Amino acid sequence: MSRLTDASEQVGRWVGIDEAGYGPNLGPLVMTAVIAEGPIAFPPDLWIDLSRKVARAGSSDDRLWVDDSKKVYSRGNGRDRLEAATLAALSTTGVNPRSFHDLLQAVGVDERATKALLHWAEAKSYALPTSGSVERVSDALRSNPFDGAGWRISSIRTVVLDAEIFNERLEVLQSKALVHFEAFVTLLRPLIDQPATTFVRGDKHGGRHYYYAPLTDAFPDRWIDRIEESPSCSRYSIRGENAPLTLELIPRADASDGLVALASIVSKCIRELWMDVFNGYWLRRVPGLRPTAGYPQDARRFRSAIESVAEVQVEPTRSWWRAK
Repeated sequence: MSRLTDASEQVGRWVGIDEAGYGPNLGPLVMTAVIAEGPIAFPPDLWIDLSRKVARAGSSDDRLWVDDSKKVYSRGNGRDRLEAATLAALSTTGVNPRSFHDLLQAVGVDERATKALLHWAEAKSYALPTSGSVERVSDALRSNPFDGAGWRISSIRTVVLDAEIFNERLEVLQSKALVHFEAFVTLLRPLIDQPATTFVRGDKHGGRHYYYAPLTDAFPDRWIDRIEESPSCSRYSIRGENAPLTLELIPRADASDGLVALASIVSKCIRELWMDVFNGYWLRRVPGLRPTAGYPQDARRFRSAIESVAEVQVEPTRSWWRAK
């Protein structure tokens, strides 16, 4: 029996936000919000409410893994688990993307980022699930792991900053941390002034504890209450004309909140798929080139290998290399 059986009928919204790709020089920064709705008296606990079908990384049974994406996917292993969790969560919202392009549209990625992907893809469809993930994705879709909890995932929204967009925003904001925060605000803004009381949780941004000033800059027409600012939690209330939004940023949020963990998985899945496309573009042009995950040390090796070809292809460095 669900623990939500006798819950109040007043509806609340719970949102987990997390990113992938903050550190690399190649590939995009991806940030995702997973939004759930249900009785306000019983906040979703993904690992308890869905324990029959969902487990943390490392479970030896057939349950779907939802956890910090670094635990789900490591050193090239677990890609099928990223895709299974991402596509199963989207299926719960009524969306079943059949290609990477469809996936970007399903999570609301803007037109400019989508065009950047299509440039690297060169008209290739990049079908989903990918070849090594078909069996696990099929099993996940069949079992409906996110159904039956008394709450539901209502939508998933993602921001993708490819290298060119990232560099443009870096030039304007003069801070990599502010580029990250701007992406966060892009996901946060549509959640404010909604009829349902909303609770947002995410990871601390680079260990920062104080967000009151940038929040007031981002939302000058909203009343922001500073509830707590400490190493363990930074909590704020953002109020407008409708129901309030509570924002909570904590260290390692993806380890303690299942919605944040799921957001980290979706972000990582999208980034890995993007790197497939990006690597494919250059591997077709540079014989013997090894693909890259885009992180600094290996990114320098990859850059050295493609730079002369990029000049011939008239691919400006800023369109594929992130300045920070």
